Amino acid sequence: MLNKYFLILSGLLMPFVSFAQKKYELTINVNNTIEKEKLSFSIDADQRNISVQGEGNNQVKVTGELIDEAIPLTITYNQAASTFILTDHPAIISLHYNNNALEYDKPLNAFPVFDTVYNNYFKEIYHNRLPELTAYFEFWKGRDNSAYKNDSLFNIIANLHKALSLKALPTIREYPNQYYSFWFLYNQLYLCQYNMLARDTVYMRTLYNILQYELNPRFAKSKKGQSIAAQLEGLLNPPVLMHSAPTLSALDLTGNAVSLNKSNKYLLLNFWASWCGPCLAEIPFYQGLVKEFPKDKLEVIGINTDRSIVDCVKAVSEKSMNWQQVFDGDKKIVNGYGIIVLPTTILIDDKGIIIYRKEGVDTTNLHALLVNKLL
Repeated sequence: MLNKYFLILSGLLMPFVSFAQKKYELTINVNNTIEKEKLSFSIDADQRNISVQGEGNNQVKVTGELIDEAIPLTITYNQAASTFILTDHPAIISLHYNNNALEYDKPLNAFPVFDTVYNNYFKEIYHNRLPELTAYFEFWKGRDNSAYKNDSLFNIIANLHKALSLKALPTIREYPNQYYSFWFLYNQLYLCQYNMLARDTVYMRTLYNILQYELNPRFAKSKKGQSIAAQLEGLLNPPVLMHSAPTLSALDLTGNAVSLNKSNKYLLLNFWASWCGPCLAEIPFYQGLVKEFPKDKLEVIGINTDRSIVDCVKAVSEKSMNWQQVFDGDKKIVNGYGIIVLPTTILIDDKGIIIYRKEGVDTTNLHALLVNKLL
């Protein structure tokens, strides 16, 4: 049960070199407990191209291009998963399926991220956290996910998550030159705690300071490091009401340039995703706005946050979202506005000042404000 808690998301490792055109290559050997056709693979959102080929009856080869020092590859079989860090050194993993778990022998050139046998960094973190893990699982005995809907219980859960996260910091600080420290900081202490701790500025500031000032500087300078810093800066210093909107621009889905701050008319930015139920429920409201308000007074712009532009385009077409759409694949707009919740709606006046910001659905008040300002 304790191990399941840590099977989350992706990561990186190993010495820093120039990675342009460098490849990772993984050979997976399976026995008769695994049907290799049912194996699935996922990696970090910036590294989505995976080539998978069957090699004989009991072997699979996975290859792709390295963007950073390494890539985190998650292998899934029958809902069991294991994550490994791969570099440009050819790797070999022997897998077998046992008691609903995806098990492996000692891998070659593949670093298991949640393993207390082959990963001494995680072993140290795991043992440091044992008291907090005990408290975490004691809390959940007899409870289900409805606990998240209770404000007081949600605060308790958030504090439990924070206590677990803080217990990992000594190991990260002890090994500032290891890419695993960088990976764990982002994937486990930031991404996995985002829903719980995004509004905890002291916690997020701690992560930001470790990234910028305590880890090896090469991590902060990397493509991933710069992206992480931008995300944290957006959370720590989001644009506020009655102040100027960030100076941002983008291309819409048709390739046209879009200004996202000052345009001599009102701009209504709606941050959404195709998997977000409340976002989709708002669509008729925005369809009505496009018809009601002249385009020379109000420009409605959807900022899509899906991981894939394919998902974005499909939703726009199927839902008849006939207003300008921007796919924020690199999250520059999300980071610039410090977006935490979907949907989030922001109204910018004709002078570039943010006059309305709402997390969640609030169509009645927004419509009344638009009528007051524009009609």
